[in-house]
Amino acid sequence: MNKENNSNHHFDFDGVNNQLLFNKFIMVNEILDRRIKKQNPEMKSITKGQGRLIILLKRKDGFSTKELSEILNISVTSLNETLNKLEQQNLIRKVPSPKDKRVLLVELTEAGKSLEFKHPDDIDIFNTLSEEEKENLNKYLNRLTVALQNKYKEENPERYEKIIKNRQEIFEKYFKEDDSNGELLKIMKCNEKIV
Repeated sequence: MNKENNSNHHFDFDGVNNQLLFNKFIMVNEILDRRIKKQNPEMKSITKGQGRLIILLKRKDGFSTKELSEILNISVTSLNETLNKLEQQNLIRKVPSPKDKRVLLVELTEAGKSLEFKHPDDIDIFNTLSEEEKENLNKYLNRLTVALQNKYKEENPERYEKIIKNRQEIFEKYFKEDDSNGELLKIMKCNEKIV
């Protein structure tokens, strides 16, 4: 196959190109995903959406279904589907709010609290980089994140602004007081200025 006939599927392994870098990102993501599941066997039956919900409740227990729907930016119908599956696995329970019995609060059960989301053993992979390389990688990842956000913003500016505003309001409303070291804010506001 020559380059002219198959320009869309050309892989230039003699140099670094966008396709090669993109494929490496996918490969690293797949390897880490498999290893995380292997290192956390109790998590195999839990979907990513369910995992997000459990991590959220581990950070702060007792949200109402309305609040969870708002925080996770999903419909109440989708949320209830996820909650029902977690309830069947005895990982969460819904209890009436002491302030208003019509409102259900979602809490982790003892089984849910005992689930450990271990940092992957592979987190030390970054030790293969010098401090300067880590700083550079962080800057590069921030630039890529900003570029992807800008692409989304150009494609759908109204939706993008709504998402950013919603994310900031949710942070202020539910998590600001729990973010004393500013880690959540750094992740949420990923931009080129954050090192």
